[in-house]
Amino acid sequence: MADPALEESASDLCANPDCRVAQDGRCVEGFPNRAECPQFGKIQIVPVQDSANSAPASRPGVAMPVSTTLTVEEAADVVKASEARVIAITGPFDAGKTSLIAGLYDLLNVGQVGSAAFGRSYSLHAFEEAAHDSRAASRRESPETNRTPRGEVRFYHLELFDSSTGAAPSVLLGDRAGEEYLETRSNTDLAKAFPELPRADVLTMLVDGQRLLDVGQRHNVRSEVRQTIQAFVEAEVVRGTQCLAVVLTKLDALRKSEDGGNQAMQDFAALVQRLRMAFGVNFAAIESFAVAAQPKSDGATQGEGLEQLLAYWMAEPRRYQPEAITVPLPSTDRYFALLPMPQTGGAQ
Repeated sequence: MADPALEESASDLCANPDCRVAQDGRCVEGFPNRAECPQFGKIQIVPVQDSANSAPASRPGVAMPVSTTLTVEEAADVVKASEARVIAITGPFDAGKTSLIAGLYDLLNVGQVGSAAFGRSYSLHAFEEAAHDSRAASRRESPETNRTPRGEVRFYHLELFDSSTGAAPSVLLGDRAGEEYLETRSNTDLAKAFPELPRADVLTMLVDGQRLLDVGQRHNVRSEVRQTIQAFVEAEVVRGTQCLAVVLTKLDALRKSEDGGNQAMQDFAALVQRLRMAFGVNFAAIESFAVAAQPKSDGATQGEGLEQLLAYWMAEPRRYQPEAITVPLPSTDRYFALLPMPQTGGAQ
């Protein structure tokens, strides 16, 4: 049986805000029988006042901060507030930047990566969006990642606890469209507008392993890397305290090739050696890595190589220490031969 109190209260309800049926019993719409009015007996919807002076409506629950990628200004605030490592991830389109970021996040979800354990992140939603299309929940036939849009650089944030040192630095991963980095080869001044480059503790250059397998593209791949780094040097956006990480991506594709990726690996090793000869004086250290962040085949394990790369990112900043080179004096009586030899440098 219906509650009489509820029936009585319902008889006073009207969705029309101008109706005063509860006070005078009259229908503002003019219906002689109030029950015939389509607004009668319904709850009135009161619109929220959009005014700077109006107090915000209180809602149950906990207000969570927006957890997207950080702007340059927000990343700078993180650097000012605590110990941080800034990583500029560069490379052409489809080299695997987003896969690298999402793959590292997936590993930290499972557990500790080397000596690093997940602490917190200001970019959890952004990480989830980057990793979604590579997961079974996306219902894709093969792992995919979204393309980084052109525009201002954005930063993914991680705070990691290093069990070997007890430190808890923040790691800021800069993400910019690869096309913008490649354009600096023809216009070095463009690199001066990329704030992540001079601020980076580790400049990370990705080398597309899939393209190295293609005989028609491998020369272009090597040239793109050398010319892009040369453009950064000429634009004076690199400094001697920075480290350079040259990262070969898509290791699983190399191992599944006909020769097991031997030729591509040799080409990559030769490229790294040439970079050391050309740009060794411009960086504190130049190291190479091979990774399979989100493999599409069984040629490599999930996140293979990321542990070593992350350790390099988190290492203490270093300074370039030039090797002492002894040049023997020529055995000759000619004064011209005793003149100092000119110094050479730059890309070969």
